[in-house]
Formats: sequence, C-alpha cells, structure tokens
Amino acid sequence: MASQVNPQPDDAHIRISHEVHRELIRRDFSKRQRNIIDFILTLSWGCGRPDAVIPQLSHFTLCGVTKNNIRDELEALMAAKVIGWEKSEGIFRFNKHFDQWQITPNKGHDAELMKDLIAINISRCSPEKVLKTRTQRFLKQEPNGSQNKNSDSVQFLKQEPESSQNKNCRVLKTGTPTLEKPSRIKGFRLSKAIIKAKIKKDLKAAALEDPPLRAEKPEPAREPFIQVLDMYCELHRKIDTQITMMDRQTIQQLLGQGIPSDLVCEVMERVHADRVAKGQTIGSLSYYRNPVLEEWQRQQAPPKLQVVSTQNRQQPAAQDRYYGGIMTVEETNDWIAEQDRRRAIVEEAKKNGTYVIPEIPGFSRRKPSAV
Repeated sequence: MASQVNPQPDDAHIRISHEVHRELIRRDFSKRQRNIIDFILTLSWGCGRPDAVIPQLSHFTLCGVTKNNIRDELEALMAAKVIGWEKSEGIFRFNKHFDQWQITPNKGHDAELMKDLIAINISRCSPEKVLKTRTQRFLKQEPNGSQNKNSDSVQFLKQEPESSQNKNCRVLKTGTPTLEKPSRIKGFRLSKAIIKAKIKKDLKAAALEDPPLRAEKPEPAREPFIQVLDMYCELHRKIDTQITMMDRQTIQQLLGQGIPSDLVCEVMERVHADRVAKGQTIGSLSYYRNPVLEEWQRQQAPPKLQVVSTQNRQQPAAQDRYYGGIMTVEETNDWIAEQDRRRAIVEEAKKNGTYVIPEIPGFSRRKPSAV
C-alpha cells in the first residue's frame, strides 16, 4: 500500500544544531527522557519559540509518559541541567548548552568512528544526481536526432507499428533494447566504489603512521563529577537519572573542598566492599561522605614521628641509658624496678647489721672519735 504522506525538506521543520543533535545521541538518555525532550523541542523550537507552555503534566501522555512517572523524570532532567521548568507557569525550556548536562555518555560511543561515518556519508555521490545528469544529456541529444528524417530513430519509429500489427516479436525484441540495470543502480554502484576506495586509502594512511605516536594519544579525561557519579552507579547498579538531588549535592560538596575524584572513587570502592562483606547495604551516597573526609584529612595531616620498638633498637650502654639518655617506656620501668630491688637489699642489710657504706675513690672517711 502506497503511503499518502510525503514530507519535503522545504516543509516546516525543527531547526536544531548538528552538535546538539549528536550530543543527544551520545548521551545515555532513557526512552522516557528522550520522549520528553522531543516533546518539549516540538512545542518550543518547532513553534519558533525558546520555550514551551505545557499547562498540565497529564499532557505528557501524548509522548508516552504517564502521570505516575512524569514528575520524577522531569525532576531528574532538571537535576541533570538538561531542561528548565517554571512550575508555577508550566513553562519548559531545553538547555542547548550541552556542556552543562550531567548525563553520562553511552559506553559504546566512539567519537572518531562517528566522524568517519559522517565523512563517508557526506562524500557519497548521490545516485539521483547521476540519473538526473544522464537524463538531461539524453534530452539534449534527442531533438537533433528527431530533426534528421534519415536517422535510425525515425526508421525505428516507423517500423514499430508495422511490427506491432504483424505481431512480430523478434522485431520488438531487437528493436526495443532495454538496460539490464537502470542507470540509478549503476550510479549507486559507482558511489560504493568511491566509498571503498576512500576507506582503503584511510586504512593505508593509518597503517603508515608511527605506532608510538598513535600510542601516545591521550584519552580524553572525564569530568570529576561524572567520574564519581559513574562509580556510584556502577557500585549500586543504577543509572544516573535515579540519583537524587541530595546525592548530587554531596558529590559537588566533596569535590568543592578540593578532594580529588580518584580519592573519592577509591574510598567508595573500599567502603562498599566492606559493607557487602558484612551483608549490609548502602541506601544513599551521603554514607560515603564521612569516610571520604576522614581519608582526605589523614592524607593532609603532617607525618608523625616513627616510634622504634625496643626489639629492633640497639641497646645503648648502661650509663647512656640511665644517665642523660632518652629511654623508652619499657626501659624506664626496668630502671625503676632495678632501683626498688637495690633499695630493698640495702634495707635488709641495715636490719641485719651487715650493711657497709661503699668506698668512693678519691674520698677518705674518718671514723668518729670516741667521746
């Protein structure tokens, strides 16, 4: 059945930049979110306006989003800075500054491959243009042939009715040659040959490049916010649109204090592994806040003096240990115990009358004179 719809390029259409449209393809939007974005673009840019007036949320059922889901999806798109929503007036606005979007890219997206596909399709030779050019050449040559009465074309036209009346199929077969394949198909095959030659040339040029130079090409660094958001989604098996506004603010606060995103992701992995090992769950990203701050403060604190144990420490001389030297806690306790032991021996000797005052070299002691 033939279609009755035949839109043309010059009909009314939405004017959208190629960069914005390619960014919509690159980002990992859900089906509901894409329906909402297309619906807002149709009622805003499609009507020549920067924003759209949608009085009731129930109107979004026109794009396949029900009442039960529309508010959550709109809040998620607002939190991701994709759309603006003036709730009091029912005005919606699409944010064309896609560098502000907080939506993770598709995992399988390759920017270089996308550029190559675009270049291949731009460089294609249109089959319709080839057919049109050949038709124009044929029409230009036809009048000259028809003016000459002795031309083969006139004889062929004169013979055709006779052969038709006589039902001579041989004359019709030889006098009415038809191409096995239309010119359009031949033009299309020519364009495919051009595409194959271009791909072969690009592959040959890529093979001649210096391998170290290609290896040194750095990968584009991800934005810190997106890196932390991806880590949280990966650990908890969520998509970024399911992350609440409070969790997004927690990420921004941590990064705003100068904490590197790599440190935040490392602490999140360690804490999540500990909780899973204990059979516990984490319900919010705020649970990681204190562990991240503690780890950051620990790394920023000055290094502490290393305490050397007595086992690995070389024992100093007795005089150095007990007189003027720096002793450990264990050595101090040993010294006190030794002094208590000596004091007990002296007291015991005094009681028994066997105590003798030790002689000090260089000093003489006089015995007390009898009175």
